[in-house]
Amino acid sequence: MSINKLIVFAAAFMLASVLGSMPVGAQTTCDENDPNADCDNDLIPNKCDPDALNFANFDCDGDLVLNGDDACPFTDPAATFSFGTLTCNISGLDTILPSGCSLAEALEASLDSCDDNPRNHGKFVSCVAKGTNMLKRQKVISGAQKGQIQSCAAQSDIGKKPHP
Repeated sequence: MSINKLIVFAAAFMLASVLGSMPVGAQTTCDENDPNADCDNDLIPNKCDPDALNFANFDCDGDLVLNGDDACPFTDPAATFSFGTLTCNISGLDTILPSGCSLAEALEASLDSCDDNPRNHGKFVSCVAKGTNMLKRQKVISGAQKGQIQSCAAQSDIGKKPHP
């Protein structure tokens, strides 16, 4: 055996020792239906891994909406509502909608266009007021929530010119 073959053999043996090895017959297969298994070894359990085959059959965020039907499969029940860097405490926004999203997530999505480069702060607050008025008429939010959201928008710095 040449020295090069010996070096390659020794390197392969050392690598196998470091990584660990098991005979082919002893290898186990991953149960894709086990929600706590991590079949692709990415440190994300199958139930919360969008790349797992049965991801749709689990409820990752525990909102009783299966991931496959959940528009927000990773809803944080303690989610807050924010405009820019300002986070507001608005009661009742942790309610889970039939879509699987929290009310806070749905509101942020519906009011998201308001903070897309408004001409000024007043235009931003006006956009939020129009959106929340519509949501109140549709009985998605209460009058108190509408007022809290509009107050939060008024306190934000969105649309304001930075001070030098």
